[in-house]
Amino acid sequence: MMIQEPPHQPDDTRPTTTVPVVNVDAPAPAPQGGASRVVGLLSVLGAFGFTLATVLLLLNGSAAPTPAPVADLSVLQLTGVPTAAPTSTPLPTETTDQTAAPIATNPPAAVTSGFPQIAPTLDGSTLVVLLSAPIEDLGDPNPDLIGRGDLRPFTIIPDRPRNQIVEYTIERGDTVYEISRKFGLTQESIAWSNDRRQLWTLVPGSTLFIPPVDGVVHIAVGQATLTDIAEFYKVTDPLVVIDSEYNQLRGYTPDSVPPSGMRIFIPGGTGENINWAPPVVQGGSGGGGGAGGDPNTVSFDPSSPGSCGPQPIGGASGWVRPISSYSVTRGYTDWHPGIDLAANPGTPVYAANSGRVIFAGWSNFGYGFAVVISHGPFQTLYGHLSSVNVRCGENVVGGQPIGGVGSTGNSSGPHLHFELMYNGVRGNPAATIPF
Repeated sequence: MMIQEPPHQPDDTRPTTTVPVVNVDAPAPAPQGGASRVVGLLSVLGAFGFTLATVLLLLNGSAAPTPAPVADLSVLQLTGVPTAAPTSTPLPTETTDQTAAPIATNPPAAVTSGFPQIAPTLDGSTLVVLLSAPIEDLGDPNPDLIGRGDLRPFTIIPDRPRNQIVEYTIERGDTVYEISRKFGLTQESIAWSNDRRQLWTLVPGSTLFIPPVDGVVHIAVGQATLTDIAEFYKVTDPLVVIDSEYNQLRGYTPDSVPPSGMRIFIPGGTGENINWAPPVVQGGSGGGGGAGGDPNTVSFDPSSPGSCGPQPIGGASGWVRPISSYSVTRGYTDWHPGIDLAANPGTPVYAANSGRVIFAGWSNFGYGFAVVISHGPFQTLYGHLSSVNVRCGENVVGGQPIGGVGSTGNSSGPHLHFELMYNGVRGNPAATIPF
């Protein structure tokens, strides 16, 4: 019989597959001899034996085997390592009586030499007890951790050294004293770094130059050398100025003349003495008797809430002590232009002379509640009061109660701070009134 490849169809996707052609009309082949019968019989017997063995195997495996005990997992079973026979441990069941089983305090011995020691697992009943126990309050949280509810909408500015002069925008209510404290500087360093005229009337929105450390800001002008500038501000070594990280003086020498207008910072330098008391303004609403101002008026500290504005100059009679019972705790000096008279809180304070009230209320210069009275060319100031009993523009007579002793403003205890001025220039009150 010939086997021929059938013709390929045009859409055939497997052209290499061959299918034999069977002639169903051909006669069956003649049976073989006796050898063929023997081979067929042996094949049938082999198949029967294989089937019987399979049935017996299935019947033997259907018997229910004895369940193996649950191994104690407290010791890791390592393959090929002999271990003690496992013990049966019942699975944990949750009951109403949940008594904690003791936890082994001694770790199991090593499985065998050369293998690491394995920690025991937690007993099931103990796990149930631990999970059902109430949450314990551990007290205050770690102070170094910040909870989501503790966040605040502001940026924390770290306290770090500054390496250059910065500009500060004056806010309403600012004083030189408060600004100096904010930046960790002396009031003098703030003053020596700015136009001195700004100090008495801090205008909100205007700017001040703030030095990085205490010292003086100098604006170069003329032919002064760096040595001359350093000596003027009492710095003996000009290299302190030249080598300072706060200046841009690389390449300069002590004999160099900086260009006019150059801003130079003198670390540790000192300028002129500054009287930190607020000014008495003679004449005019803007002070200085400007155009349109009345030269016969006077005002005190126009930047503070207690200012009464320009007031007519008051008359005067004779001097009296502003307080009857006191003890002197601090006298007059250049840096303390007044006298401190300690007394009990509420002790009456009297006008030291007849005159007109030109200030009555709160002072931004550290006086707290204060009163200022004009007596012709003289002015008197009464600071740190607990109460103010007069009003702006009121005419008073010597010895009239005007307030009470207190400790408002920059004060360490109840006392009266008393100043006496002549045309705005402060002097020693004890030279006019005996204390």
